[in-house]
Amino acid sequence: MSSTTKFCPACSMNVNTKSWSAHTVGRKHKQKVAELKAEAAKQAKISGAEKRSFPNSDIDGISAAKRLKVEETNGGQKNVQNLSDAKNELAFIPAGFFDNPEKDKKTEAAVNKTKEFESEYAKLMNEISAVEETVTVEEEVDVKTFNYERQLEAIDETIGYWQSLNELEKKKEAIEAAKQKEEQNSESAESDDDLELNFDGDNWRSRRIF
Repeated sequence: MSSTTKFCPACSMNVNTKSWSAHTVGRKHKQKVAELKAEAAKQAKISGAEKRSFPNSDIDGISAAKRLKVEETNGGQKNVQNLSDAKNELAFIPAGFFDNPEKDKKTEAAVNKTKEFESEYAKLMNEISAVEETVTVEEEVDVKTFNYERQLEAIDETIGYWQSLNELEKKKEAIEAAKQKEEQNSESAESDDDLELNFDGDNWRSRRIF
């Protein structure tokens, strides 16, 4: 399996690592996990019922004589004779006559199946727990990464704001400097005009004297 993908045991598919977080919180993935848990719980319940239904004894059809209880007589004595007669009646039956090999095989198969299911169930629950832990860790990492990236964006926005403000200040200073220079030039021109008028007046007075 490629290092760029992860296998999802719940969905039985490979998922790109970049899409893993989105996959694990998706509706289909959560539905699959819920179905697996429900199926596992159902099988566990069936298995428990099968265990409870297993016979305590494989002997069926045994005659009433073999299960004969010793009854007390009116005098408080046990009916030993009836029990002895019952034993004698069953003496000719060979050992294992009432055994049921086919039923034994089914019982053993059911027990083995139950053990196999319990093993698979435990394995599945471990995988689900591992996936959930991985998702939790990755979600925490994603949150930290998101917060860090958001902080960087905020810093960039602040820097951009101050740069724009600095440019506006420079433009303002340039406009004020140009305005001030224009005023100075205007004052200088007016001063030159006054000097020229004074010079002409002096010349006129000089001409009249001479």
